[in-house]
Amino acid sequence: MAHWQVSQDGQALIMSRADWTIRVEFNGSVPTKALICKPGSPEWRHLDRRAITTHVRGHRDQMSMFRIGDRVKVGTRCGTVADIFVETPTALTSRACPVRLVVDYGEGDHGTPYAASALRLREPRYAELARPVFIPPQ
Repeated sequence: MAHWQVSQDGQALIMSRADWTIRVEFNGSVPTKALICKPGSPEWRHLDRRAITTHVRGHRDQMSMFRIGDRVKVGTRCGTVADIFVETPTALTSRACPVRLVVDYGEGDHGTPYAASALRLREPRYAELARPVFIPPQ
């Protein structure tokens, strides 16, 4: 459970880390349902119970890099993060499972780059100052 905060809510186990929250509901000692809420998303989604281990093993730094809705640049292309997921481990995967983004590049074009290969595009701190402003003569 490396670096996950674990709490209990009635018959549910709640695990939180880097704005990711996993909720596993139990009937007695039997898990019945798992839900996940990802960074930047207000909604809970179904999580296959077999995928809980993958998410718990997700690369900690990569899990905290992006939120759904962030503007990103991947190579020479810019887009918006539409989803984030932890890649299922394979024999070649290190102990920490890598994180992938689902990036919407516009016009129905999507990509699934690794989080480590994307850069967040930051909005100007004072966006209103970035636009020309008409100042009437005095």
